[in-house]
Amino acid sequence: MVTIKDVAAHAGVAFKTVSRVVNNDPTVKQKNREKVLNSIQVLGYRPNRAAQLTRRKKSGVIGFIADELLKVPYTFDLIRGAQDLAWENNKELMVLNVNINKYSVDGALNHLFQHRAEGVIYASMYHRAVKLPSAFEELPTVLANCYDLSNSYPSIVPDERNAAKEITLSMLRQGYKRLVFLNLNENIIAAKLRKLGVEDAFAEFGADKTNLIIESVIIGSEHNEYSVARKRAAELIRGFKPDAILCGQDPMAVEVYFVVQALGLTVGKDIGIGSFDDWDTIPGLLQPALSTMALPHYEMGQWAFNYLLSGQTEKTTQMAPFTLISRHSY
Repeated sequence: MVTIKDVAAHAGVAFKTVSRVVNNDPTVKQKNREKVLNSIQVLGYRPNRAAQLTRRKKSGVIGFIADELLKVPYTFDLIRGAQDLAWENNKELMVLNVNINKYSVDGALNHLFQHRAEGVIYASMYHRAVKLPSAFEELPTVLANCYDLSNSYPSIVPDERNAAKEITLSMLRQGYKRLVFLNLNENIIAAKLRKLGVEDAFAEFGADKTNLIIESVIIGSEHNEYSVARKRAAELIRGFKPDAILCGQDPMAVEVYFVVQALGLTVGKDIGIGSFDDWDTIPGLLQPALSTMALPHYEMGQWAFNYLLSGQTEKTTQMAPFTLISRHSY
């Protein structure tokens, strides 16, 4: 096994210089840093992380508690955003998935205490309010894709209202006049804010509100939801005759594509379709490709990690903007 002394000898520098490079010490001269990094690559040296953690006063561990995140592909970007910065800053990101049925938040937090975590990012699967156990107050904590009603923790959430306003204005500016917004479950925060955003766009554009229908087509409670998107899309296309449909999420847009095609219409020609999320490969697989508002999960993961790294203590709530990915569906 290659040791730190082997690296020092190969690079022609002191043992302590190698140690400082491995620990990302910014005071190392660039010339020496390049020598050490080259020797590490040539020799295939791997730092002993366990030994490093034992010597340090700080563990270098940042916890990431993922509340049901692993259920939905696009939420992985929350973890990826934090992980990329962890690598850059010589930190260990410890990801712990929790859910209401099996893995408890308390158990995850105790695990992080045992590993002397320096801080924790708590991220939820969808934008919602959370109530954390009081033990979180013992550890620097940042919330991502969720917020605390008591304002006890800094948080970052997606800017749902402005996202809905932006894509609706984009449709209106391209000449679409009669719009149906097939919304998510009316009980969730995203649905309420996106409804307001669509209405904001119609008001700002000066569009006739009689040409707008907003309807929630995801029905039921959180753990017993079902979609009536296909049924309502078909009924509204026949009756209201919209020239564009905005869908609450990309899987819903897939359903609407099927309905439009079954009615003998062409997406992007006879009727425009827009959506939210930029869910994995779905938008690109559809023909024509789906225009959608990409959730800022990667950026939220990065913001949360940076907040912990900076040592800030202000209980702020940050709004993360979506990105409009324009393709050919409207």
